[in-house]
Amino acid sequence: MLEHPTPHRLESNHLAALRVDDLVRTAPIVSVASAFAALVLGIVLIDGTNAVAGAVWLALAIALNVARLFLTQTVDPGESEAVRARHLWRGFQACGHANAVVLGAGLPLLLADANWLQAGIAFLAMGGVLGALLGSGRAAPQVNRSLVLAITAGAIAASWLIGGLAVLPIAVVLVAQAGILLRVVAAQDAFFLERARREYGRRESDATVRLLLGDYEQHSSDWLWTTDREGHLQVVSDRFAEVAGKGASALDGRPLVAMFDEGSERERLAAALDRREPFRDLVVPLRIDGVRRYWSLSGRPHEDGRISGFARDVTEARLSQDRIRQMAHFDGLTGLANRNLLTSSLREAAKTGEAGDDARTIALLYLDLDDFKTINDTQGHGFGDRLLREVAERLVGCVRDRDTVARLGGDEFAILIAGNMADRALAQRAEAVLEALRRPIEIGEQDVRITASMGIARCRAGECDGEELLRRADLALYAAKARGRDGFALYESSLDEAVRERRRLELDLRQALVRDQLEVHYQSIIDLDRGQVLGHEALLRWNHPTRGLVTPDEFIPIAEETGLIVPIGEWVIRRALHEAGSWNGGNQIAINLSPVQIRSPNLVQAVRQALDSSGIAARRVTFEITEGALLRNSEANRAVLLKLREMGIRIALDDFGTGYSSLGYLRSFPFDRIKIDRSFVADVVEQADSQAIIAAVTRLAAALGMRTTAEGVERIEQLDMLRTLGCNEAQGFLIARPVAAADLEEEEAQLALPTPLPAEIIDYRKARRAAAQRRQSGSTSEDGGEARVRSQ
Repeated sequence: MLEHPTPHRLESNHLAALRVDDLVRTAPIVSVASAFAALVLGIVLIDGTNAVAGAVWLALAIALNVARLFLTQTVDPGESEAVRARHLWRGFQACGHANAVVLGAGLPLLLADANWLQAGIAFLAMGGVLGALLGSGRAAPQVNRSLVLAITAGAIAASWLIGGLAVLPIAVVLVAQAGILLRVVAAQDAFFLERARREYGRRESDATVRLLLGDYEQHSSDWLWTTDREGHLQVVSDRFAEVAGKGASALDGRPLVAMFDEGSERERLAAALDRREPFRDLVVPLRIDGVRRYWSLSGRPHEDGRISGFARDVTEARLSQDRIRQMAHFDGLTGLANRNLLTSSLREAAKTGEAGDDARTIALLYLDLDDFKTINDTQGHGFGDRLLREVAERLVGCVRDRDTVARLGGDEFAILIAGNMADRALAQRAEAVLEALRRPIEIGEQDVRITASMGIARCRAGECDGEELLRRADLALYAAKARGRDGFALYESSLDEAVRERRRLELDLRQALVRDQLEVHYQSIIDLDRGQVLGHEALLRWNHPTRGLVTPDEFIPIAEETGLIVPIGEWVIRRALHEAGSWNGGNQIAINLSPVQIRSPNLVQAVRQALDSSGIAARRVTFEITEGALLRNSEANRAVLLKLREMGIRIALDDFGTGYSSLGYLRSFPFDRIKIDRSFVADVVEQADSQAIIAAVTRLAAALGMRTTAEGVERIEQLDMLRTLGCNEAQGFLIARPVAAADLEEEEAQLALPTPLPAEIIDYRKARRAAAQRRQSGSTSEDGGEARVRSQ
């Protein structure tokens, strides 16, 4: 912190320079006033008796004032050197003291023979001189004191010569007046010293600031600039010129705004300079040596018309912001617009339509790749990323330049089509897009075939906003998926009713458990070799009070999407195990597990509690899972399944053969049973390829120590063929339809079979028993026995 200079320090060169500067400015006034007073005294008081002395006195007074004026011509105000100023100050003081002596001595000299009228004129003149000297010569307090004392003494002496002792009261008044004037001189000196202190501090501060600014500009990433009233650069520093890539002389006097590229940023800078308003962190682009750079400018106007401030190069920060903006509005994998940019484009398109032709429409094609999740999980994320990039390129190739293609996340894409287009034209455009995606995609050495489902929606100007258009397209996509893969659907108002209906179904489902509307039905599973019932699969049914029996296909997807499948699934486990515990014999109970249930952290504990409560042995329980349970969060789900298996529970792979990696899962997890999907069973009698597939599956399962169960058996011929192909077990409507637990009856051989037992199954069971007896007695072949039984 700068300390204030003391009076002793101020009497040095700096104080002398300040006094000289002040005296130089006031010297003409003081000199003219003194010379005028002397001239008045000379004219009024000089007569024949004192003409010579008066002339000498007048000449001397005028000479002293001329000498003072001469001294003022030898110094430049405000720029005097300190050492020289001290010498000039001494000269001023000498002239001032001499002038005081001359003026003081002139009064008794010239007034010795004067009358009181002449004395009064003389006193008035001297008073005017004294006032001028005190008012203008505040920088020389010593000289002012000499003037007060000299003139006062001269006035008393002159009064004594004129009136003798009679002027004693006048002398007293003159002495009192002198005391007052001396106090005024002291006050003026104190004021001058205080002003000198402030000036000294300001100069020291300015010097420090200039030093700091110079150091700042040399070592900082910022640099200073200054413009005149017209916005032209002034006093261009070497640092500024260096970063600008030009010489200081070439920049000096050049308009500041001319340095920058044309555009809105430059216009804002020009407006701020024209309005002479402060601004901060205004980023403006420019080119330096052919390279585009960005400067950030801040500035403040001054009272003298200049504007000064600092600048910094923010190119790296601006490029980083551009990259962040790119990431915020474009997909990093495909380079397409992302959801944020699509939403903005939809909003702008809706606004443009409202402001223009009422007939203008905007359309949105919402795509979702079929089974991409499976491909991504089985082939790897790198493979999936390459597939998504290829899909993006094909979508871009199907649209016009004014259309927008966006990736909304995962395998979802959208195409925003501007302009009027009829439903037929939209359908043609959608079919062209789907056809482009159907073409094989070569990734590495593989040819991948991909399809997509698409929802299409459009809005007229003012009919809906961007969010509503996206919602409608999403509803249409949902409808397209419901119809099957590789197709599209146009939005219809009826879809909204379907969504509302689905919402009502969801609300009813949330109350189904509380109101005891859910039931568990059981479908029998038989052993194909003996025809005996091995167990039952638990199947969930919803008996709605107004809708009647709601099929699982209607409410299970809703339960999975909303998470309701977790509490519902736990209830099914408890109910099925409780009811199975009351069955005679050791029949199995099979229960389906949703992937959502497996991800629940409470599953293992819920199963353990159900086993303890029902008293059923864990070996009688089989949980059936689909490939989806291992596709999603596979490691965590696999760990849960292993914990269940460690408890003694068996695990079956359901719907085998419908996925992409069934064989891989047979190697990665020790399943106890494989359930062959009904799609292979339906045509197993007629189609040789289905027979070959089932035969391969049964041989593979036998080699791995697993049993096989065929689903969806509806004809006796299917049952025979499945046994011939090596399948161990079967279930289906031919064998038994799902029934409630109360409809299961105990048979003579402690076999739980549905009532009434189908005649085909009774015949089949008799045939299998006969075959077993012949094997034991070594009689004729099994097939011949079967033929005889059937022929009866």
